[in-house]
Amino acid sequence: MKLHKTWLILMLVALVAFMGCSDDDDPVTPPGATDFETMAAAGTAYVNDNTICPGVINAQVVYDNLADYTVIDIRSEAAYLAGHIPGAYHSGLSTLIADLANIPSDKPYVIACYSGQSAGHAKIAMEMLGYEDVYSLLFGMSSWSLDLDSWSGKCANELAVAETDPQNDNLTEHSFPEIAGSVEERVAAMLAAGFKAKSYADIETNLEEYFILNYFGEDDYLGDGEAGVPGHIPGAFQFTPYASMGMDEMLMNIPMDMPVIVYCWTGQHSSQITAYLNMCGYEAYSLKNGSNNLFYDALTAHKWGPGAQHDFELETGAMPDETFETIATALADYLNDSADCPGVVNAQVVYDNLEDYTVIDIRQLVDYDAGHIAGAYHSSLATLLTDVGTTIPTDNPFVIACYSGQSAGHAKIAMELAGYENTQSLLFGMSSWSSDPDLDKWTSKCLNLLPVAETENQNGDLVGYNYPSLTGETVASRVDAMLAAGFKATSYTAIQDNLEDYFIVNYFGEADYLGDGDSGVPGHIPGAFQFTPYASMGLGQMLANLPTDMPIVVYCWTGQHSSQVTAYLNMLGYDAYSLANGSNNLFYDSLTAHKWGPGAMHDFPLEVTPGK
Repeated sequence: MKLHKTWLILMLVALVAFMGCSDDDDPVTPPGATDFETMAAAGTAYVNDNTICPGVINAQVVYDNLADYTVIDIRSEAAYLAGHIPGAYHSGLSTLIADLANIPSDKPYVIACYSGQSAGHAKIAMEMLGYEDVYSLLFGMSSWSLDLDSWSGKCANELAVAETDPQNDNLTEHSFPEIAGSVEERVAAMLAAGFKAKSYADIETNLEEYFILNYFGEDDYLGDGEAGVPGHIPGAFQFTPYASMGMDEMLMNIPMDMPVIVYCWTGQHSSQITAYLNMCGYEAYSLKNGSNNLFYDALTAHKWGPGAQHDFELETGAMPDETFETIATALADYLNDSADCPGVVNAQVVYDNLEDYTVIDIRQLVDYDAGHIAGAYHSSLATLLTDVGTTIPTDNPFVIACYSGQSAGHAKIAMELAGYENTQSLLFGMSSWSSDPDLDKWTSKCLNLLPVAETENQNGDLVGYNYPSLTGETVASRVDAMLAAGFKATSYTAIQDNLEDYFIVNYFGEADYLGDGDSGVPGHIPGAFQFTPYASMGLGQMLANLPTDMPIVVYCWTGQHSSQVTAYLNMLGYDAYSLANGSNNLFYDSLTAHKWGPGAMHDFPLEVTPGK
């Protein structure tokens, strides 16, 4: 959410207070503010305001009100893709300014990083650029998920002997830095430089080479406070929060000729002070993990521990673009509905109620002419949506017939998404309609090509990926593109020698995937991942675990359900293929269900095109 005039007013007030007024008898115009004065005044107005700085927010609050926040995750892309707060946008310190143009600004922001520390740099940057209602996630993603804990290993007692003597009498005054650039330019430079931090292990052997700034209240600095700290780092100076960072406060006591180390309780407040000092031209670093790394056991407040740890859900993969989200949502509504998908119908049912159906045969014309279901209309994947409603009537439910029931899946999902309800595909295709051996495309494909199936669950190796970009596309355009590309399928013999080159989706329930189900399958293709039917192909499910840089092979029992999943994935921009004949081709003899055989074979009459 954007500020408009607030920072300008605060800057002017601060500058007037700093520069003073001229003698009434000799009025002069005050000299123009230097870039340092402008930057320092703007920053002081923020860091000295305890209602907005440090502005941390607990994970529980975010979780309970997630719809009310815009979350920005500034961790690495790999970390973000592996698991982030649902709905979070990905950015980084170096790209934050540019990314904000494409991130909604109608809600308060929450900045999430690994531990809550680098988020401080992002928060103060956004505040300096005029954004309001910006928070950093307390303890970062470590507090959101137990799997992402980067804090527990850093909670230590590195400062064995703390100093309790005050050092501020040794402070001297220094000239302010000379800097060039507007507030916006200084913010951009700070972000481009990245998170400026050091650990206590980096500095403990040469403390005298640093100006160490303790950002506690005086009692805690001296070891007399209520937070349990036994004192401060030897040689550190005490700067009171909210009362020390102004040009007329203690900013003049910070040197320009040596690095500055700022520390607080958790490194989350000091991160913002560090960013501010760097914008003002100092060489400053935040002390990683603050007092939690120095004297953890003594702390009674501001402490990492069970109260800060949660185990909330994570979303994998990247945020989709708006078009991808629209199309994926529309498609998933169909694909994840077991009442509509796969929507196969048995040849016996069609034969017994033939007058109630409009049958569309999408085989080659020569095969249609040689023999088809009586009254069936001929079409193809490429011409289907043009033919329906023109040469093909729409007053009855549709049945799509192909050779084996597999390519009909592409046609069925296209019809559904084009708005044609009550569309079914003929189970096992024309192979099930007639005993004519020329029509049987199944018997020769019922094999045991996978003699040794894998039974170990591979899903622990899943990672997140970016979604394909579909900017400028529509549902209709993606359906047209899928149909124009034709039936996307491959056989097991085509991939068995190089399985590692494919991302293989097993579209069974988990028990069957592991070889423990009731359908007789002994396991799955080696390296295949298990995607549960009706619960895995939507946004917020497992769609983000699909790669865009390698072909995807989807398999089910007969290839008729996987055909529709494959069509869906291709409409979303993936390079996907249905495994021909599914499990009937892999381990036919062991199957006890979903199996080609006598029960699926009929001998119904065929109609021949006259003159053909």
